[in-house]
Amino acid sequence: MVLPLTGPLSLSQVNTELGREAGTTISLGEAEVRALAGVGSGPISKASLRGKAAQFTHMITSHKLHLNLRSYLLGIGWDGTSKVEVTVASGIYIWSDNTSIPALDMGGAFPGGLTLVNRGFIMGKGGDGGYVEADRTTYVAPTAGGPAIVLTGPISIDNSTGYIGGGGGGGGAQNGAPVAIIIKEPAYGPGGGGAGGGRGGPMLHGDTNGTVLGSFGAGGAIGQIGAVATDANSWAGQTIAAHGGAGGTSGAGAIAGGGL
Repeated sequence: MVLPLTGPLSLSQVNTELGREAGTTISLGEAEVRALAGVGSGPISKASLRGKAAQFTHMITSHKLHLNLRSYLLGIGWDGTSKVEVTVASGIYIWSDNTSIPALDMGGAFPGGLTLVNRGFIMGKGGDGGYVEADRTTYVAPTAGGPAIVLTGPISIDNSTGYIGGGGGGGGAQNGAPVAIIIKEPAYGPGGGGAGGGRGGPMLHGDTNGTVLGSFGAGGAIGQIGAVATDANSWAGQTIAAHGGAGGTSGAGAIAGGGL
């Protein structure tokens, strides 16, 4: 219900909007009434309450990358003070492609309170798999996954039919014995990517006189598992299997492991 913009406006209607009995004693200076009116201090009248609603309700029905919830809701008509209930629809992804940025950031204060009903997927970015540089000595460690949600105040979350998860950390690379180089077998296996779009670590290939570093296994498209890199690798004329697979995109399982 929204309080009328024109015509009669009674304090009993304000009580009803606030979820109270119509005849409850009420004062315009009460904190709840001020929050409904969006007038934190100073003069207030019934005119301040016209067109106000105690709760702003919205359903997110399209995928969102790096969602700043407060900015998003202000952009679609929220008054910045009333209570909010926002629902992520079934099958919808709120996701991140950067481990330093959350999939969903509350973005600031919600004076009237915030309820998030998640029926979809809120997923942080997965970390990259570890690997060894082409010098066969320098080890690049796997990276940690990123957060799913950053909170800036109180929130009530109903996740009974949805999924919320930070990105998985990238898998560590296998360090082979030096003798492996002599017998022309791969010396190092790449690490798998972390779930949430993390990339699988690249594989070394070529002999000791011409070692090169392959490409990362690419993270999959939203809602899909990661792809396996398909570079044609050779080690002194010997064909070697593809790299380890990339981590799954948000909500999908990771394909990990060295491509030996």
